[in-house]
Amino acid sequence: MSTSPRDLIGLSIDGKVLEVGPGSRPFVVAPTAKVKYADRPVEGGRDKNFPELIGQPPGIQAHYNVDLDTEGLPQLESGSFDGLVASHVIEHVANPLEVIAEFYRVLRVGGKLLLVVPDRSRTFDAMRKPTPFSVPLAKYRAGVTEVDEASIREFCEAIYNQPPMHPREVREWYNPSLLNAARFVLHRRRTIHVHAWSPEEFASLLVAGMSEGAWLWRLNSMYFAEHLPRSQAIEFALLLEKIPDQGTRQEPRRFVEDWCEKAMDDTTTRPLRLLRFQDAMTRDGIDRQIATLPSMRMTARCKTEGRTNCEEQLASLRTELDTERAREKQARERGTTLFKSVSWQVTSFLGKVMSLVRG
Repeated sequence: MSTSPRDLIGLSIDGKVLEVGPGSRPFVVAPTAKVKYADRPVEGGRDKNFPELIGQPPGIQAHYNVDLDTEGLPQLESGSFDGLVASHVIEHVANPLEVIAEFYRVLRVGGKLLLVVPDRSRTFDAMRKPTPFSVPLAKYRAGVTEVDEASIREFCEAIYNQPPMHPREVREWYNPSLLNAARFVLHRRRTIHVHAWSPEEFASLLVAGMSEGAWLWRLNSMYFAEHLPRSQAIEFALLLEKIPDQGTRQEPRRFVEDWCEKAMDDTTTRPLRLLRFQDAMTRDGIDRQIATLPSMRMTARCKTEGRTNCEEQLASLRTELDTERAREKQARERGTTLFKSVSWQVTSFLGKVMSLVRG
């Protein structure tokens, strides 16, 4: 029996299930589940838009052709699914709050939503700033249905100024100096990482969305990158359960409490994650009584366990978080300075010349 966190979290999803964006490898769910697939058709076909995938297995045949940005899931009735899987999907959409709200709509009460998301600190997004809740909130309120040019440009600059990860032709599509109307259309077809989150920042987005009344979720389970084998350790996942609105307004608080308890119960999870969560919620403007729950829960757990240095440990973690934030900022600034420097541009140019010479 598999003990992979990916498989274990997926096997708890049963009944009538929808997977959005399955690619060529559908997510593992309960063997008794009845799964339907929804995906976005790409004008011109896969190989023309993704030459780096030529020769790879074809994608799963979709039961529903959908464009989450422009239409959501219009073919599907509200409350019609017991489970929904979206693996490496939500970071690509123009309006993530609208899409999560659409996922919420098509699930029945008690239905489960599995969101698997790349951890920005462990992918090519590491050089980018995290997406604060204010950005998707503004898009949600404006009814945005298309990825904006600024997001495409930011992503292309981040990708192009890193060691090559694509064939030469594909890499040049990301060249910021060559971006034009046709390239913007191309990147919307290919899709980009429009938004970038850490696990704590994404959990804060879910809490903030609940506070805004967009949805109501209970946290069922989760995993972080450190739970996965090193070769797969680029993502995190949250398994959410749709709950009814009982008018208590306590759901965001319960979500945060559950997140904290699960993190503290897991001996492989560093306590620093709780302060990162608190930091993200404070940045996102979540009510202070909710945003400060992580440090409060940590202190309460510490005292329950009979430890006497609780405040000192918390202060040490705050110092560590400040150091981490300063290091991230410095790394981004160094990266920007490096990529704009004359010496780097000359070295990059010479590298391209040598590549051409070698053929």
